[in-house]
Amino acid sequence: VKLWQVSTGQELMTIKGHAGHVRSIAFASDGKRLATGSSEGIVRLWDVATGQELLALKGHTDEVTAVAFSPDGQLLVSGSQDGTMRFWRAVTRQEVSNSDKPYAP
Repeated sequence: VKLWQVSTGQELMTIKGHAGHVRSIAFASDGKRLATGSSEGIVRLWDVATGQELLALKGHTDEVTAVAFSPDGQLLVSGSQDGTMRFWRAVTRQEVSNSDKPYAP
């Protein structure tokens, strides 16, 4: 994942960590954290200022095609081709809920 300064077109950094292709990206509302979902079925949470991985969230059995933060940035939801959505505490790595209901990305 590459981060760019939109106003100048300057590349700020490259974030590496997924073994598979990144399928989804979301910024927290404060702009300090970035969530990525990948074809390897893992959601990763990153510090935008440093590019350091904060968390790796595992639980999906297929690629993660959607990630989104709650407005307050405390929860992260991920959706996968395995037909589930998982809800995570964005700070502690704890899965707080999941759904086996299919969704449409």
